Formats: sequence, C-alpha cells, structure tokens
Amino acid sequence: MNSLLIGELSPEQPSFEPTKNKELTDEFRELRATVERMGLMKANHVFFLLYLLHILLLDGAAWLTLWVFGTSFLPFLLCAVLLSAVQAQAGWLQHDFGHLSVFSTSKWNHLLHHFVIGHLKGAPASWWNHMHFQHHAKP
Repeated sequence: MNSLLIGELSPEQPSFEPTKNKELTDEFRELRATVERMGLMKANHVFFLLYLLHILLLDGAAWLTLWVFGTSFLPFLLCAVLLSAVQAQAGWLQHDFGHLSVFSTSKWNHLLHHFVIGHLKGAPASWWNHMHFQHHAKP
C-alpha cells in the first residue's frame, strides 16, 4: 500500500490508528457504550415482521387492482405506484437482512434475505452479496 500512501494526517485529524487522536477515539467508545446500554443496537423483530407484512400487503393490493379493475390506464398507474413502493421497501428490507442485522443468528437473516431478494425483487442473494462486498471494500 505504500504506493497509495500520499502522506500522514495531522495529529488533530481522525485516524484508524488507535494511538492517533485518542480523545476522539475515547468519545466514540463512550458513545457506543451508551448506545448499547440503551438497547439501540438490538433489532425489533415485531417491526421487521410488520415491515415484511406491509410489503406483502402492498404487493397483493397491486396485483388485486389489476385483477379486479383490469389493465386500463388508471388501474395500471395505481399498480405501478404500489409496485414501485414495494420494490423500494423490499430493497431496504433485504439490505438489513443481507447485513445480518435483524436476527442474532445468520441462519434466519440469510433465509429471509433469500426470500425477500429472490421472491420479491427477483434477484439472487449471491449477486447482492458480491456487489455489496465490493461497495464496502477498502481499496
């Protein structure tokens, strides 16, 4: 990595090295401990269940609209709006499952990630994992 090293940060700048800017590092450690004590890092399973159910309900409503009212312009437009909302919401939900941040075990996170991205979004979970790992990779 020496070829990528341009220079060092000044002492007052944030750094990944624990010996640099100790005051800032200590403040972040204290903040994290406070957040964990407050339980803000624990996922609310009821929230995620309701989130999934509302996605399924909107998806069903979109298709039911076309089935009941046909494919004329207004039902088609309503269906498009509903399905757009479903796809956006399903994208964020699969993202949370993909980061393994909902359940304490990876098994359930993977299972629901595969369901949401595979069945609701129509994409393979392996594709998302590959692209997202690249997104989070350090150069």
